[in-house]
Amino acid sequence: MGGVALERVLPALRRLEPGARACWLYDLDALAARARRFRAAFEPLAPLPAYALKANGLPAILDTLREAGFGAEAGSLGELTLAASRGFESSRRVLNGNGRTPEEAAWIAEHGIHSVNADHVAELDLLEAHASRGARPIRVALRVNPDIETHGHPYVATGHDAAKFGIGPNEALEAWAARVRWPHLRVEGLHLHVGSQLLDPSPLEGAADFARTLANEAAARGTPLAFVNMGGGFGVDYTGAAEFPLETYARRLADRAADLRLEWVLEPGRWIVASLGVLLAEVLWVKRRDGQRFVVLAAGMNDLIRPALYGARHRIVPLATRPGARESATVVGPVCESSDQFSVDESLPPLEPGDVVAILDAGAYGAAMSSNYNGRGRLAEVVASGGTLRRARAGETAADLATRATSDPLPA
Repeated sequence: MGGVALERVLPALRRLEPGARACWLYDLDALAARARRFRAAFEPLAPLPAYALKANGLPAILDTLREAGFGAEAGSLGELTLAASRGFESSRRVLNGNGRTPEEAAWIAEHGIHSVNADHVAELDLLEAHASRGARPIRVALRVNPDIETHGHPYVATGHDAAKFGIGPNEALEAWAARVRWPHLRVEGLHLHVGSQLLDPSPLEGAADFARTLANEAAARGTPLAFVNMGGGFGVDYTGAAEFPLETYARRLADRAADLRLEWVLEPGRWIVASLGVLLAEVLWVKRRDGQRFVVLAAGMNDLIRPALYGARHRIVPLATRPGARESATVVGPVCESSDQFSVDESLPPLEPGDVVAILDAGAYGAAMSSNYNGRGRLAEVVASGGTLRRARAGETAADLATRATSDPLPA
């Protein structure tokens, strides 16, 4: 990855962190190539590709994407601040979220933004109050729930009727017609996001048809829209057998948009970063019980929670293959939970303590969702590019966790 043999990574990291037994590794060269492919596919639309920071907000990744012409999509004040600190211009920052806070509204009024995706109409009053004190109007897209079902895990389905996100189309049409109520806002956009981890483009194409119909209806009522944000959702096949048909979907979206005079925004996350990241972990123990083989890794569910949370399964590859027949193994971590397992029936060659495995396609929703559960420090994050390794974020030690303790009196 990035011109670096994976066997080099943990030994190199241990020169800085002697106790490191697991870490994240990202290929920045592959990231830049992935970004170029995405932009080329959607070039006819000339959209703003606003990378979803929630997938992986490592500054080294953000810098690479900014240099590749991407904008930033934030879901919180913290992500907004991070995007600004990495040099994303105000005209290339987008804010999402269904629990808008006064602090977020104040920040965007002061610092500027491409657009805010408002989750409900009452949010416009909050944005107006802060925009009236700012130097510029705030562009707003209304997030509309299109009632489109998607396949896959229910936790990543966001566009069906029972989901917590968005408003109905009629309510959106009424708000666009009443936009003069918010004179310091430009309520002129539509935002849709039907779900994540989609390999079948049909729901996204349905959302594009929905957007087209709603934009035409708004124009017919004398309140034309200026832009449409189609969200993200482009999935990754974690088996490695197939991939989301990005170019096909891009062509179909461009066909649907051909006669609409609108700006477009897209919010890719997982598709951009998942495949270029791995979780490297040392084998701590190999245990056998009643014919079962348990491989205990130095990484656990606090590091990569996707298998425990979503039932996700990542491919697991030993960095060096020992001679001998492959056999089934349950691959687990050291956390004190039965759900701390990466795979239940993984066909693996012989492994011994000290061997290292790579858990593949871990660049998205891996480190970003890690925690200190079980008193475990978050792992170092390493980047590779042009044959060179860099530690992009230091790992946490037990001593680091202890420093967070305080005894601060709070005013009555």
